[in-house]
Amino acid sequence: MPRAKIAILYVGGSIGMVMNQKTGRIEPMESLGMIHRSIPEMQREVSLHFYSLSNVGSSEVTPDHWVEIAEKIKALYHQFDGFVVIHGTNTMSYTAAALSFALQNLSKPVILTGALLPLNELAGDGRMNLIFAIRAAQLDLAEVCVALGPKVLRGTRAKKVEDSLLQTFDSPRFPALAEFGTGIRLHPWRQVRRKRTLLARPSFDGNVVILTLTPGITDAYLAAAIVAKPGGIVLRAYGPGMLPERLFPWLREVKSAGIPVVIVSQTLRGAIDLHRFRKQLTLEELGVISGKNMSFECATVKLMWALTQARTPLRLRELMERSLVGELDE
Repeated sequence: MPRAKIAILYVGGSIGMVMNQKTGRIEPMESLGMIHRSIPEMQREVSLHFYSLSNVGSSEVTPDHWVEIAEKIKALYHQFDGFVVIHGTNTMSYTAAALSFALQNLSKPVILTGALLPLNELAGDGRMNLIFAIRAAQLDLAEVCVALGPKVLRGTRAKKVEDSLLQTFDSPRFPALAEFGTGIRLHPWRQVRRKRTLLARPSFDGNVVILTLTPGITDAYLAAAIVAKPGGIVLRAYGPGMLPERLFPWLREVKSAGIPVVIVSQTLRGAIDLHRFRKQLTLEELGVISGKNMSFECATVKLMWALTQARTPLRLRELMERSLVGELDE
């Protein structure tokens, strides 16, 4: 039986760094070939092909990087059985969501992984995470996922929760798709491999603003969001979508300015329900789009993507409130 062919796309992050034993500082490794050499046993299990796209820390990642990754996967798509994207952890949830919307109708997995510590750190997580990711890329999966540690998470649901080697990422609003233990547990709610035609639409409008409601948020702060003329606003509200009535005039101004607003919950496991309280019905009248139970990272990226796909406000609402890649509960 031929070995699976897996493409490894390097974008950056701590896994591509090394600890300088003399200075104690973390520095870029001299050759990214060190990543290959760190897993010789995997070379016998699977055919690995390495592609270096860029070498940036996760805080430097932009939508242009998302497009670059998606375009590379599109170009290599029919040559490989799965893909592993090595990426910094701090913005990995944004990139995982971006690739999920940019590469729809997948018939094979795209697995994002990374590390908190450099690859040559004796007790680090880089080697372990890379092995889990390569093995996840061989599974009967067909979606964008995050694999740091033994759990494989849906890309649009994954969230960095702590700087912990045991559980850097979690999926608070959706269970894991697969888990590695003494064996492999594949859960039935995952997307499985089957013949599909890839829909590659890698385009994003980065001009999106995130506003987090706080008690006493000032009118000047809210007004500045309109003056900036963003393509859209993600509003992080309380609980199921609660906000003070004094914001209604501001929302009317936003609507008049033609700026779409997507509302998400500040709670870790909560969801927006615009029909629960009478006051919330006004939000729908003001054109506010429900983010339902999307994380704010996913909602932000989806809005960036949807702004380039929708020609009308109605179409934008349809895209945002409908589950496209398992990002929300309908």
